[in-house]
Amino acid sequence: MLVERPNAKPLSLEEISQLETLRSVVEHALEDGQFSIYERERIQSLIWADGKVTYEELRTMNEAIYSVMGDIPPEFEWRRFD
Repeated sequence: MLVERPNAKPLSLEEISQLETLRSVVEHALEDGQFSIYERERIQSLIWADGKVTYEELRTMNEAIYSVMGDIPPEFEWRRFD
């Protein structure tokens, strides 16, 4: 499916670099097939670094997960709060 975004601005070199960092962190985090609590927090801090979540960040995250895991969803480590 082709998605057109006519109002999208071209990405800056800094944004491209941040997306490459995000992709690398996600791929490294999924080497064991799951996101640990700390990996998930690091990824969230990368995504929210500019105070917003962009389409490009979500797409990069989705593509990185799919490239490592395929159709298998990653597992998440959970923390219990008692």
